[in-house]
Amino acid sequence: MISQMNIRPGDGRSLLRGVMVGDGHRAAGTSLRAAQDEAGVPPGIWKGRGLAAVGLKAGDVVTEWQVELLLGEGRHPDADRIERELLAQGNSPVQARRAIVLGRPIEYNRSPETDKAKEHIP
Repeated sequence: MISQMNIRPGDGRSLLRGVMVGDGHRAAGTSLRAAQDEAGVPPGIWKGRGLAAVGLKAGDVVTEWQVELLLGEGRHPDADRIERELLAQGNSPVQARRAIVLGRPIEYNRSPETDKAKEHIP
């Protein structure tokens, strides 16, 4: 069954812990894909009209890291690749980091992980 829900910035961790594994419990240290297999839940796929605008393709599998980047940190799902490419093209680190932030940085989702992620945002 496919369902939809409203997602707010910072919701990535709760999605990774439960929703993306069929509302089950995901043991610490278990990869998303392994938890999905165990729960009998197919992997999520990208879909929607705006995918081409951010360089994604409909039907591609959504990775755990992409969810963390997008919903946990407010960055492009392929931020690491884009940042590497921009730096290789001679862009400054500040320019490269600005290119991967989608909207305003997530400020109210305070945790050691998000504080560390903010070190990457100019």
